[in-house]
Amino acid sequence: MKRIAIVLLVLVLAMGMVFAQGKGEKEATGRRTLRISAESWQISKIYLEKAKEIFEKNHPDVDVEIITLADQNVLANYVIDWSKGNTETDLVFLDGGYMAKTYLAQGLIYDFDKELNFFKDFPKSKYQPGALETGVYEGVQVCVPAIYEVYGISLNKKMFQEAGLVDANGEPLPMKTWDDFYKFSEKLTKKDAGGVVTQVGSSIQFGNNLTGIIGGAVVAQRGYLTKPDGYTYDFDYPEFVHMIELWQKGVQNGYISTSTFVDNAGGRNGFKAGQIAMVYEAAGRWMEAIPTIGIENLSLAPIPGGKGTFAFGCQMAIPKASKNADLAMQFIKEGVYSEYVQVNTFTKFGKMSVIKEHFNKALDETPMWKKLSDSMENGVRIPQWQDQAKWLTGLNVIFQEGLVDPKTSARDIVNKMTALSDSLKK
Repeated sequence: MKRIAIVLLVLVLAMGMVFAQGKGEKEATGRRTLRISAESWQISKIYLEKAKEIFEKNHPDVDVEIITLADQNVLANYVIDWSKGNTETDLVFLDGGYMAKTYLAQGLIYDFDKELNFFKDFPKSKYQPGALETGVYEGVQVCVPAIYEVYGISLNKKMFQEAGLVDANGEPLPMKTWDDFYKFSEKLTKKDAGGVVTQVGSSIQFGNNLTGIIGGAVVAQRGYLTKPDGYTYDFDYPEFVHMIELWQKGVQNGYISTSTFVDNAGGRNGFKAGQIAMVYEAAGRWMEAIPTIGIENLSLAPIPGGKGTFAFGCQMAIPKASKNADLAMQFIKEGVYSEYVQVNTFTKFGKMSVIKEHFNKALDETPMWKKLSDSMENGVRIPQWQDQAKWLTGLNVIFQEGLVDPKTSARDIVNKMTALSDSLKK
């Protein structure tokens, strides 16, 4: 009998250990630790330290640890650990939903709707129209957005005025086509007596946001992005090829900066320093330049074509390997979706609030965004492929080599894009 009692005690202890490893796990001190992984820009511009402060105040028995990711390429490494049931993080931030489809395909992240019941006490009606959909892949809500962004062209209005590219009211002339963009870039570029460029006309994000750059350009020209399959970019058409020709001419003549070839922040930093007249990338760059250039010298324009824009959200996902999914959900609702975080990330950095109430409050403070109102009505998300990392890396090579090589034609570049697309898993 005594032996049976000992066996039962061992079984009870073993079950207790299993339970301790489940959701709601506490440390020996009775405290819990929530681990969050994000890139440095996400930590600063989405005010994750403030979100941590708000959450820890509401939950004094929880410590929030923020892990800084070097870049989004690190996210591919999680696949191995999560597949084994291990994780260093409980909540991960995915720029534009990068890797979300790969995680979903392997069953590594939770469905916020059906598995986590996230919206049971946080109704979907709280979100800005279209924002929540940016986290849906294959019909599954595997992510929820922290912020919402669109692409556009940030302008140094003072430089436009000096170049005579303004209307009677001193506002920058519209760029309806990529020919306009090229001509403006040429007029805005300054060279010294020796032919050295001292002011660059424009910058295009040819680095880690190149897929969005291409997607935004196509949507603005055509009003849609993909072929009927919903996955394959529909970029092989005359206007797109012509646009690439103009990009080539701009790069080779020094009118379009190549700084983003080696530094993803090269264009925006040059813009903020007053060295580049306009930048085509995430539309919030004009806001980042306010401290150095002054809001009176800044403006905003839609992507040439005006039929739409690339829209995306910095997504949040919870790995199934996490033991703290409950805390991760509460952190999103109480910290990331707090008024302080959502309003300030919009008004200070142009990272739009995904929560309707906070969006409207922030928009009243930043009327410049209304210049993109028409294109924002058709904000289109780029497709996320299983081979998304290979798609981005391949495009970087194609463009960074092709744009500077006079022997490579725009048609060559588009053909290489098509071949790359055809070779990858969608």
